Amino acid sequence: MATIPNKVESSSELIPPLDVILQWPTPNYDDPVTRSQAVLIVSCVLGAFMFLVVGARLWARAIIQRNAGLDDWIMLAAMIPTIALTITVCLATERYAFNRHIWDVLPTLYVSQRKVTFALYLLYIVAGSSIKISILLFYRRLDSRSITRTFRILTLLNIAGIALFTIAFVLVLFLSCDPMAAFWQRFDLETQIRGDYTFHCWVDEGADLLSASIISAVQDAIAAFLPTFLYWNLQIPRRQKVALGAIFALGYVVCVVAGVRSYYVWRTFDFRLYDSTWESWPAWLLCVIEIQLGAICASAPALKVFLSHYFRLAATRYGSRSGGAAGGTAGASSLRKGGYWWRSTGASRSLGIKGSREGYFAQEGSRSRMVVDEEGGIVLTEGKRGGGWSGGGVRTDSVENFGYR
Repeated sequence: MATIPNKVESSSELIPPLDVILQWPTPNYDDPVTRSQAVLIVSCVLGAFMFLVVGARLWARAIIQRNAGLDDWIMLAAMIPTIALTITVCLATERYAFNRHIWDVLPTLYVSQRKVTFALYLLYIVAGSSIKISILLFYRRLDSRSITRTFRILTLLNIAGIALFTIAFVLVLFLSCDPMAAFWQRFDLETQIRGDYTFHCWVDEGADLLSASIISAVQDAIAAFLPTFLYWNLQIPRRQKVALGAIFALGYVVCVVAGVRSYYVWRTFDFRLYDSTWESWPAWLLCVIEIQLGAICASAPALKVFLSHYFRLAATRYGSRSGGAAGGTAGASSLRKGGYWWRSTGASRSLGIKGSREGYFAQEGSRSRMVVDEEGGIVLTEGKRGGGWSGGGVRTDSVENFGYR
């Protein structure tokens, strides 16, 4: 973003040589040409939708189903760097002049821009990696009858690869310059004029960021492609399978966004006029879209549980007040019968009066019963045992099993 004495070692391709600076147009600090406010608008709109989807996912898993897993807690933790990234990108474009040509940026902003860039690099890699790990852990919670040992091994290997990649990138980011402050301080004009600031930056920033972008895009592609190994073997109703396939297919949209973003990263570091602020603007826009869309795709499967639960409750209450319509009261009438429910989430079971768990009902049969989870779970076949009934369904780690006793 500014010239630097030749005697000082630096590997940043963002610092233009003097002959390039002489080709720059006359600076316009008062009324420069700027990009649109798309970054701010998209971040707010898509970010708000992301909060709703992720919030519904956590509510469905932790409150409705009471079976929140490690993937849910990692997604919750990922919201911290995701929120920070969204805010920082908006500040970068609206306050720190990432939305204009480099020659129209006040030199006093150079150091602040580099500090913001450092934060964006860190937040992007941490947020993106956390979301991908959450997605891969979710795959392991799918129907245990469809997950093979090979799939589990591939998932674990990818999780380990993402974790190692994240650690490596963070270490390189913090150790790329000696001292670390040289990452931004070498762009300070006063420091350059004095010529007494000694530092060494050994990492090619452009090559490092481009390779990290490509690796991240490949990881997105792997996370999106892995479900195809088990998708057709999932033992769920066809309608649910189609809906789940559509959600998995959204992952390929994230891959496309990541690929396009990598192209703009390349342009940022390989442009004849070193117009880093103007060229990096699309990359930061796509960065926010990629992260927020990834969180939405990772949380979308839980929306059925959330929506089914509250729409059914609303329908049931409305049907009770109006005297009983067919849709809402059918389930409610079955809940008024005598008996007990037991809930199993593995080895533990708890007893309660039937009707204390809303959203579940038993379909009568001559020798067996079907316990149906109306909130998005699986259908379990029940077999008769003695004077009561016991659950005969296959246990999974992703849904709660209910039996009638």
